[in-house]
Amino acid sequence: MQSLNHNQRHRTSRVYPELVKPSRVSEKEATYYAALDLVARIDEDLTRGIRHYRNKAGLLLTTLDEVVQAILDDNLLMPEQQESQMLWVAPQELAA
Repeated sequence: MQSLNHNQRHRTSRVYPELVKPSRVSEKEATYYAALDLVARIDEDLTRGIRHYRNKAGLLLTTLDEVVQAILDDNLLMPEQQESQMLWVAPQELAA
């Protein structure tokens, strides 16, 4: 509902987003958006060089395609596994 104040401007009632019920998203849609968010984060990590990804053989993965394929193949070395395993790093990887 709109009303006029003393300056003759329209004033609308405030919408409180925390009180608006979110639309129901199917599990399939939620999974899709979560995967999209994950891929975006991985891409940003690789682009900015703030995180390194390795496969279970210890090879450095340098492209988004390599990381996604390692995830799909269940061949991505998880951070907690990286800490518990002694990995030998080739000199050319240190420059990456």
